[in-house]
Amino acid sequence: MRTPVAALAVALTAVDRHDPDAVSELVAFVNAHYRSELPLDGDDVVSGHYRFFWATDANDGSRLGCSAYVPKTKYLAESVKTVVDPVRRQAGVGAAISQAIEAEVRGAGFTKIMSTILVTNIPMIVIKLRQGYLIEGIHMDHEKPGLHEYSLGKVFR
Repeated sequence: MRTPVAALAVALTAVDRHDPDAVSELVAFVNAHYRSELPLDGDDVVSGHYRFFWATDANDGSRLGCSAYVPKTKYLAESVKTVVDPVRRQAGVGAAISQAIEAEVRGAGFTKIMSTILVTNIPMIVIKLRQGYLIEGIHMDHEKPGLHEYSLGKVFR
C-alpha cells in the first residue's frame, strides 16, 4: 500500500563514502534506476565532492530512493541524482525526496539550490516548479551531444 503524500516523512541518511560496500550499493541502485547516458561512477561518490543520501520513510524505515547535492559556491548547491525506487513511483515520493534534499541544503547554510534536469524528465520538472523553482535556462548538448537539460533554481527566502 502506498503512503499518501501528506503522510510521507522522508529521512535522509548520508552514504559513507569510505565504505566500499556502501558506495557499490549506491552506484548499483542509481545506475539501475536512473535513466542517464552518464552513469554514476564510484569515484564520484568516493571523492567527497558530492554528498549522497539514502532516502527512507521516516515512519517505517523502508528505502524510498536516494539523492545528493554538490556545493557550487558557499551560497549555491546543486541537487543531483534524485532517484525514486521504481516500486515507490507515482506516489509523491519524488516530491518528498526533493523537499528533503532541499531542507538538507538549506540546513547546510546555502541560500540557493539549483538542479539541471533532462528536458524529457517531465515528472521532476513539474515537481520542481510546484516547489517554487524557476526555469533559469536551457542547456543544449549540455554534457554531451544530444543531452539537453533545463536549469531550475530556487532562492531561499
